[in-house]
Amino acid sequence: MDLTQVKHEIETLAEKHRDEFEVVSAYIFAHPELAYHETLAQDQLCGLLEKHGFKVQRGAGSLETAFVAEYQSGKPGLTFAFMCEYDALPEIGHACGHNLIGTSGAGAAVILKEIMEKYGIGGTLKVLGTPAEENGSGKITMLDEGIFDGVDMALIMHPSDMSMADDISFAAVNKTYTFTGKPAHTAACPWMGASALNGVLQMFHAVDSQRLHFKDYTRVHGIIVEGGTVVNIVPERAVCRFNIRALDAEYLKDVISVIDRCAKGAAICAGVDVEIQQNGYLIKDVRNNRELVTAVEKNMDFIGEHHIPRDLTQGIGSTDVGNVTQALPAAQFYIGVGEGLGTHTAAFADAAGGEAGRRALTAAVKVLAMTGLDMMSGRS
Repeated sequence: MDLTQVKHEIETLAEKHRDEFEVVSAYIFAHPELAYHETLAQDQLCGLLEKHGFKVQRGAGSLETAFVAEYQSGKPGLTFAFMCEYDALPEIGHACGHNLIGTSGAGAAVILKEIMEKYGIGGTLKVLGTPAEENGSGKITMLDEGIFDGVDMALIMHPSDMSMADDISFAAVNKTYTFTGKPAHTAACPWMGASALNGVLQMFHAVDSQRLHFKDYTRVHGIIVEGGTVVNIVPERAVCRFNIRALDAEYLKDVISVIDRCAKGAAICAGVDVEIQQNGYLIKDVRNNRELVTAVEKNMDFIGEHHIPRDLTQGIGSTDVGNVTQALPAAQFYIGVGEGLGTHTAAFADAAGGEAGRRALTAAVKVLAMTGLDMMSGRS
């Protein structure tokens, strides 16, 4: 099998199916759904995959809007998975381009299945529908519940301003600190009270005092959620929330210990109690598989997709893809929709739903399918 010739066939198939894939992406874009409520997007992607001969399971583990689609060649080989995201953001819809992520993963699978059938490539091809990336980290739930078990490699594309074959992300966690004191009238008998708000304020000062000692690219930012109800009563309850990020999950745990220590010390200072709660999962940093990154880079070159190196000077976020990359060989790469555009903005949403997004969708389908071919054809 001449891989170069087969990749040209993938290009042809991507153009052949272009209108079909764009209709799915446009529908998802026009009907944005928040985490765990992505029923319409799930139906669109599952319908596309069923139409092209995949065995599809709607719902996976405890997640009703997840899905697993599978094509078994009947021959030994790699189990390769494309990951799909399809949840939207409040108010600004698909300003992170998940309409493109979901459709590109499903579209690449449709094309790669045709290639596998034509050339007798062995292995199993899967599409994993992973809901709630924006708020819930559905991939971590799916990892914990065994949905990724048996997958040898996994790949996903994310839109960005520029195309990049590699990724960097923060490990991250959200925590809530609830301080409980003793109420008292602030004019008549303030000495009888203990201010929970003072505990919160002391915590912020303590955290600021530690910033000098954090490694570079550590991010710690918080807000006060509750700080009392009336000014003439010593606040009995005060609540703050912190988002804590670091470049690797191991160091993140060290930073969390420092922030927790600040909370406990602040409570002692203020003479109040503090309850510490983690909100959701600890999201790990992305550690892309180098074989996949190399293949993605070569396939970007093959289709003429201009790309730049990924580095720390660019905007860095957090994603549950990181947990997947630390559980099995996996990678995330980027296809650009417009230089200078930042995700989670109205301008990025316009690009994801417009001509730039349609261009990126076709490019992503090609690179995903070609990279899947590279991996599966070498292990048949």
